[in-house]
Amino acid sequence: MNTLLELKNIYLTYQTLTSETKAIENVSFKLNEGEFISIVGPSGCGKTTILSMVSGLLKPTSGEILLDGEKVTKVSTNVGYMLQRDNLFEWLTVQQNILIGVKINHNKNCLTKDKLQELITKYGLSGFEKSKPSELSGGMRQRVSLIRTLAISPKLLLLDEPFSALDYQTRLSVQNDISSILKSEHKTAILVTHDISEAVAMSDRVIVLSKRPGTIKKIIHLDFDKKLTPFDRRNDLQFNKYFKLLWEELQ
Repeated sequence: MNTLLELKNIYLTYQTLTSETKAIENVSFKLNEGEFISIVGPSGCGKTTILSMVSGLLKPTSGEILLDGEKVTKVSTNVGYMLQRDNLFEWLTVQQNILIGVKINHNKNCLTKDKLQELITKYGLSGFEKSKPSELSGGMRQRVSLIRTLAISPKLLLLDEPFSALDYQTRLSVQNDISSILKSEHKTAILVTHDISEAVAMSDRVIVLSKRPGTIKKIIHLDFDKKLTPFDRRNDLQFNKYFKLLWEELQ
């Protein structure tokens, strides 16, 4: 498989006039095309900081980040970023929210309106194109947010706890939805989460970070049948084994 993303010996230190704080220390890993990885670790260990550096929002103090062989130096439409909150504009319709990134970027790689309508239909939003976000369920709002992120046709998706605001039942359903969308669209993704079950249910690999400064303690490969959905994985015999392994690493 081709390597899409590579972090090489990444360090990040926050500096003020009177002190400095080491946030990330010697983090290196690769991500292959079509792969889904999760990053877990204690609060404050630098999980979201890593996403910010990959997206180009932050520059590492040292080391380099390569996306498709090119050094990341600024924010790019090659990376889509999905945050904890859906951040939909309440005064715009579903269709207008989805198209806003396309209008801002004017990127030749953006999906066509026909392709976006196909995604809207495919993922259960047909008939809601003219609806406002306040008329949607939490799960539907997250699907709108994901389709909006996919609209600019990014090579890599960054997911920063996108399910944390949902109730448990909706969360399980949306995990299935988003996993299905990413697989069918052949997308590569990094998920940051505090939820061990979520990481095991959705990922090909899980990267475990230490407490701050964040270093890689362990990378765990998850050997599930590729056909299993996140919900099906929770009922698989291997699920508890991986959950326990991650739990022990995080203690």
